[in-house]
Amino acid sequence: MTPRQQSILVGAVVTGILGTSYLGLINTICCLGVIVGGVVAAQQYAGAVSSMKTADGVYVGALAGAGGAILSGLLNRALRPIGLDSQSITQGMMEGMMQNMEGQQPFSPEMMAQQGNGGLLLFLGGLAFTLVLYAIFGAIGGAIGAAIFGGDGSSQSGGVQEAEAEIVE
Repeated sequence: MTPRQQSILVGAVVTGILGTSYLGLINTICCLGVIVGGVVAAQQYAGAVSSMKTADGVYVGALAGAGGAILSGLLNRALRPIGLDSQSITQGMMEGMMQNMEGQQPFSPEMMAQQGNGGLLLFLGGLAFTLVLYAIFGAIGGAIGAAIFGGDGSSQSGGVQEAEAEIVE
């Protein structure tokens, strides 16, 4: 496995886990879990190569985000029967908030049944949307990770040093 593939896999696992169950609530803060997965992928890749450009960080971050979307979708689908998927947890929290509001009725059982009985087409549609969204935020995380851990291969300090060398000569 190449360093790039390994970095993408590690970032996808981090993103997938942070998008599942109670940890999925982290993503309510501007997809923070996906950004963290992109940063982790870029950090892993920066540690494996001698020089990493920002484009490399964006690339591994985007693919880690996309892989994390697939992984979190599968994990959430597997956890749905026991009520530990991120949708059930969020729905339960919303129901609790609605019950705490005076004069408001909680969700009806019919409404809950409609929400929980999504078919394969609904799952795939949601997965496609999440895949694009996670790839975008993973790329942002990868760019942040490249700036922190790898820097840009064409850094400006090299240009300044070259200009100073010309002045000295």
